[in-house]
Amino acid sequence: MNRAFSAFHPSVNFVFFAIILAFTMLFMHPIFLGLTLTSALIFSLILNGRRGVKLSLLFYLPMFLLIAIINPLFNHRGRTMLFYFMDNPITLEAIFFGICSAASLIAIMAWFSCYNKVITSDKFLYLFAKMIPAVALLITMTIRMTSKLKYQLKTISNAQHTIGIDHSTGNLIERVKKGMRVISILLSWSMEDAIETADSMKARGYGLKNRTTFSLFNFDKRDGLVLGVISVLGGICFAGYFAGYGTMQFYPSIRPMDLSTPAIVLYLVFAVLAFLPIIIEVKESYKWRFYKSKI
Repeated sequence: MNRAFSAFHPSVNFVFFAIILAFTMLFMHPIFLGLTLTSALIFSLILNGRRGVKLSLLFYLPMFLLIAIINPLFNHRGRTMLFYFMDNPITLEAIFFGICSAASLIAIMAWFSCYNKVITSDKFLYLFAKMIPAVALLITMTIRMTSKLKYQLKTISNAQHTIGIDHSTGNLIERVKKGMRVISILLSWSMEDAIETADSMKARGYGLKNRTTFSLFNFDKRDGLVLGVISVLGGICFAGYFAGYGTMQFYPSIRPMDLSTPAIVLYLVFAVLAFLPIIIEVKESYKWRFYKSKI
């Protein structure tokens, strides 16, 4: 299903994800991390639907809890000691830092899942084919290979089952042999497919300097406006980070949150940046419903 944010020019999509991922990695502050984690999960739910809910509950939530719990068990820094666990002190600072670290990691993973949905292989080739043709083709083939390998593995397994070679039957040694046979066939197919793809792209003149290409992507005024908004918001956030507003002191004691006017303005600017795709999606959804009600 096409989404509103995905319909923008690939450069707009790529710049947004590059900026938001950079801030998610740089910022170590509970407010910024809370904003980027919330927006990433909501956008993932919009793009993935029920699969996004399942991914959040079965993967993101356990990993978040695991990281948040492990850090205070191995990191005993901090002045505020809460209790002892197996003769190891558990401090408030270590718990708080573990929660922020978990939020940062989950937010990065959630944003990358959104990136994979929005930046398709054709968009990636469009952006980087002229600058780094070989690397762009290799990355695109690698991304596409994941889904193709899953489908091909299922096809090979079904074919082997049809001729009486089912890797799920027999004793352990027989199952290992049958499984290795399936993997061998899969690897042979993947190498052959890669060679055929490379030969096909070479025959079409891919990577040549004077080669003309056709593209469905057109950069219009709407793309320029959104790209300008992303650039301005990102520039303000970068300035705020270098001014010292993007980090928070955890050790030896937690420093109170900065609630000064510049800090609050920076929080609001980053919130608009992080929730920009969601705002676009909601706006287009309401516009579509309004048009349908008029018909």
